[in-house]
Parts: sequence; structure tokens; C-alpha cells
Amino acid sequence: MRIIILLITFFISSIAFSHDEEISDWMNHTGLDNYFFVLNNGDEETSFFEKGHRITALEGRWNNNQVEYRVTYGDSKGSALWWWWMNQSYESFVKKLEMYEKKGAQLVYSQSFLMPDGTARYQGVWGALDE
Repeated sequence: MRIIILLITFFISSIAFSHDEEISDWMNHTGLDNYFFVLNNGDEETSFFEKGHRITALEGRWNNNQVEYRVTYGDSKGSALWWWWMNQSYESFVKKLEMYEKKGAQLVYSQSFLMPDGTARYQGVWGALDE
């Protein structure tokens, strides 16, 4: 089963970014947090995502001795079933696949990259597509 999931992951990893919004610049984790804080007009009480937005694609890479990310986002279209995770181990990624499938969500975007030690790190976005 895990081999099939891994093969599906590599196939999906080649999917292009969503057309919802333009792709962000590459940024570290703190930069990503700040990116959404700015998009949220500095509101600390209600998150950008609680206001009806979602990440539609998320990529990571190792660059200049740090992990960097870039994203696209769009309208959540009222779906409460939408999750995204980054910098996951293979084991964590597989657990998320199984968990969200049980909740009725599908993997809509995934990507992986290699760390300098040769370990793979996975990003994923899950959502309910039938809403």
C-alpha cells in the first residue's frame, strides 16, 4: 500500500500550480507566516483562512542552507474540509493521506524535495472537491 501511495505522490508532485492566484516568492517559514499576516491586513484575531481563503498549492525546497516555501491561495468556497501541511516526513505524509481520506477529503496537491542528508520532505494540500 505504501509503495502505491508513494508512486501516486510522485505523480501528483508534477502537477502545476493552481491558477487561483499568482505564485508567491520563495520564503522561509517565518517569511511565510509574515506573508499571510500581511495578506490578512495584520488582523491577529481572525486568521486569513478563517476569512474564507485556502492554500491551493504549496512547494518546498532546500536553498542557501535553509528550507524555503512558495504558495498559491484562493477562495475556500465555503468548504470546512481543507488542510495543508509542509515539511513532513514520509511517515507523516502517509498518515495524513489515510486520515484525510477517512474525513472525505482528497489530496489535491503534493510536492516533495530532498534535504542535504538525502531525506525527502513532503508538502500536501487536501480538500473536499465536491463542494
